[in-house]
Amino acid sequence: MTQTSLSANGLMPVRTPSAHRPRLDALSAAGPAAFGPRFAAAPAVTAADFARLDGDLAMRSFPGSGERVLGALMARPGYFWVGKSFRHVDAQTALGHNVFRALGGVRALNFVATVGASVVDGQSAVLLDYRDPRVGSGSPARRIYDELREIEPGLWLGPSYFATRGRLISMGWFALDASVPFDTLA
Repeated sequence: MTQTSLSANGLMPVRTPSAHRPRLDALSAAGPAAFGPRFAAAPAVTAADFARLDGDLAMRSFPGSGERVLGALMARPGYFWVGKSFRHVDAQTALGHNVFRALGGVRALNFVATVGASVVDGQSAVLLDYRDPRVGSGSPARRIYDELREIEPGLWLGPSYFATRGRLISMGWFALDASVPFDTLA
């Protein structure tokens, strides 16, 4: 586990992942209809699973609404949103950032990750909280809510929501692949 303070100043260097992403490509080919069943079939997240969710992980987004417009763009390796980064502060908590290729590399949309009950099915999942005051996310980022489960070793999948008026609106799905190396500076 990488130990770090709970500060979200974005000063860690931004590296970009390799364009070679066969597992993320396979998820893209399976399509969003397969994601709900894969998430539901994944085992509940344990503390040991959560501990492995560490460092910079390559990301692929799968939009829910507007898929015809954004889907092809988001599936491209050159898409500006390239990953999520996790740094554990203790066994129950990790500080996270979204990693963007834009503007020479940016770490933004900070979150706190913990293990808890999924809103999807009540089973254990990694919960990404953008509202936690320790990370200082502004509005509208504070309305984002994400979850993750490991569907294959090192391959995580989860839904993304936008919270409004006491309910969660699906924004789509995203996947993280720990097997994709981050090897070049943004």
